[in-house]
Amino acid sequence: MNKKYSILHLPLLSFFSKRLYRDVGHNWKGANMTYLFLLLAICWIPPTLSLRKDMLQSLDSNQMQIINQLPEIHIEDGQVKVDQQEPLYIKRKDGTVAAIIDTTGSMNYIDNDGVVALLTETDLIIRRGKKQFNTLNLAQISDFHFNKHIANQWIQMTKNSLAPLSYGIFLLLSYIFTVLLMLLVAIVGLILSSMMHSSLKFPGVLRIAAAAATPSIILIAASIAMRQAIPGLIYGVVTLLYLLVGIISCSKPAEEEQVTTLRLTSLLEEDPVKRHSHAA
Repeated sequence: MNKKYSILHLPLLSFFSKRLYRDVGHNWKGANMTYLFLLLAICWIPPTLSLRKDMLQSLDSNQMQIINQLPEIHIEDGQVKVDQQEPLYIKRKDGTVAAIIDTTGSMNYIDNDGVVALLTETDLIIRRGKKQFNTLNLAQISDFHFNKHIANQWIQMTKNSLAPLSYGIFLLLSYIFTVLLMLLVAIVGLILSSMMHSSLKFPGVLRIAAAAATPSIILIAASIAMRQAIPGLIYGVVTLLYLLVGIISCSKPAEEEQVTTLRLTSLLEEDPVKRHSHAA
């Protein structure tokens, strides 16, 4: 049979249409993985823009406080030189020390839990945990210049690339996770289908699983964009409920269509008694 619906109908009709699920299970081809990618690509646009807005606000509120304290830093043949008295403490808005610049040799390690970076005469030490640090030796740098103006340019470049970069990473990871999850949901659906003595095979159940996940994906994207925290278990339950509805809808499609056909036919046919009296 030819399919009655297309992927354009799925985002809306997947919320309430049993006929859609029956059509997807019996008449569609493939596994609907391309549809899932397109759905995710559209749904993740609002959350990405919301995330970008939050990150830009954070950068704007914190960057100038830090950047304005940066001195002229020049690295020549692996040796760091600055134009201010040392040690130089780079502080946050609340007054706590974020970074230290000291090329005098009096500091070689970070002993303050709030400090995230220490620049010495030959090394850049960066905190990566409570008691863990990465040390970058500057011996290979022959000539490098850095100041608050260059730092601000880097921040602006980060702002411009933040949205497309985060969107691409978010989309790729979410698609991989969704595909793996759909395979698991389809296995559950196949078990339910066999218990109902349905003729559905794994590809059909997988298509139904993709359709059943549509409401949850849309709701997740909407909740993130609106900054509403909803337990992930709810989305899983919603997906499984729609999966069950889809499998039940596919269990006896032929009988339902036959009943509809008989009713339509009865409306068109004349009453046999009346037809006999006309003939007489």
